[in-house]
Amino acid sequence: MKKYSKSIILILVFLITILSVNAINSDPFNKLKTVAQLVRYIYDYYVEDVDMDRVLNGALRGMLEELDPHSSFIDAEDRESIDEVFRGDFEGIGIEFAIIDGYVTVISPIPETPSDRAGIISGDKITKIDGESAYKISQKDVVKKLRGPKGTKVIVTIARLGMDEMFETTLVRDKIPIRSIASSFILNDNVGYIKVTRFSSTTFDEFTDAIVELENNGMEKLLIDLRNNGGGLLDQAIKMTDLFIASNDTIVFTNGRIPGSNSVYKAKKKWSDIDIPIVVLINGGSASASEIVSGAFQDLDRAIIVGERSFGKGLVQRQYELQDGSAARITIARYYTPSGRLIQRKYDDGLDEYYLNENIDDTTAINQKKYYTKSGRIVYGGGGITPDIIITNNDVYEESTRKVYFHEDRLLFKYANYIKLNDTIPKTYHLLINEFNINQKNFFKWLQDNDIEFNIDHLSKEQDWIFISKRIKAELANTMWGRNYYYKALIQTDKQVVGAINQFDFSEELIKKNNKKLIERY
Repeated sequence: MKKYSKSIILILVFLITILSVNAINSDPFNKLKTVAQLVRYIYDYYVEDVDMDRVLNGALRGMLEELDPHSSFIDAEDRESIDEVFRGDFEGIGIEFAIIDGYVTVISPIPETPSDRAGIISGDKITKIDGESAYKISQKDVVKKLRGPKGTKVIVTIARLGMDEMFETTLVRDKIPIRSIASSFILNDNVGYIKVTRFSSTTFDEFTDAIVELENNGMEKLLIDLRNNGGGLLDQAIKMTDLFIASNDTIVFTNGRIPGSNSVYKAKKKWSDIDIPIVVLINGGSASASEIVSGAFQDLDRAIIVGERSFGKGLVQRQYELQDGSAARITIARYYTPSGRLIQRKYDDGLDEYYLNENIDDTTAINQKKYYTKSGRIVYGGGGITPDIIITNNDVYEESTRKVYFHEDRLLFKYANYIKLNDTIPKTYHLLINEFNINQKNFFKWLQDNDIEFNIDHLSKEQDWIFISKRIKAELANTMWGRNYYYKALIQTDKQVVGAINQFDFSEELIKKNNKKLIERY
């Protein structure tokens, strides 16, 4: 039995003694006597030796989960990995990888990191780490072996497609950014596209850097993709939104019961405010900070929101450090959009129903309370953000198509590397997307040669083959020109993106109305 667990037992027994004196039934801390009693029974009588550390952590986790879906317990072991996501960096070599055929396979080197500087490329397989075999290594052990303090060294042995012999390279670990901006580029001559995947401490800086680069490349309109962005830091969402709000309007406000939990966050009118038309993409995976951005843009008539109803996570957590190195995130307030809409949706039916995201149907406003934007447009409450233009992304593909796409060995990535070696690939992105065709018969033969089970009739269906071939092209673009071109290739046939691009006239109308009101005001 761990010393930690024995100490907990002694502390809880002590609490029983203290709380037994002048115990008051209405005192919530009185229940600690029962907790301590139960811990003692488990410790003394359970049929096997018990890891009390794990049991007590489970109890703490359950206590917080009973409050709401987003109050949570973080044990000490998980603190660093969770904190680094919000901090926006870690120390290591800088690769995106997957375990394919038992080997650590580089999906993409992260730009300007040790792996990138050493010339590691997409498709490389790491066969040894510091002289030890990396075959069939677990994801957890890969992270453990490749990460380490900045300035320390790790030797990796690389097997590269097209090379007969493996080679070693020594990498000096460094700070590796966890980027919030997955990609940014110009679409359709003058439409800038930015995909934001999270809101960490570096998001605003990354976003402004992307804006400057896009403006230098001729951007006149902006499409912000917040789909599947689960949120993050409030201040980053507010700063991003404020870039485009040429007034002193409220961006978001919070309401709680303790001092410091009631706040109003306003935009600051600046000469540098950006006044180009904006469209924002959201879906059921857009939550929290993503909903603050999209809700503020919608309520202030600054952007058109396109896609599917967002998740509906509008609870504010504050993290409290605990004495053993663990932490508790406790909900202290609720978020509201400028018009007064509560972002949080109901969670009375339990966590299973809540996380299945069975939200109110996007196509109906029945039983939803009406709110009004700055110009008087009607928007709806009920949790989450309902888009101005609803475009669902619910294409259904055959089972065999799904199995090939989601295969654990990343078949489309592997095939892209295969044809890169065995076919003549166009030297420009434009030619790859518009003139190069993925040979269906060759792909099917490759699947058969690799003992992959599939239904040829399913994969041959027009919709399914377009889906598969477009993603092979995206993987090719990634291996040849990097992650930005991967995303650029993917969204060519993305109907939500295509639909969003058609809404810029609507967005321009909103800007004209806002400017007219400003002129009238003065």
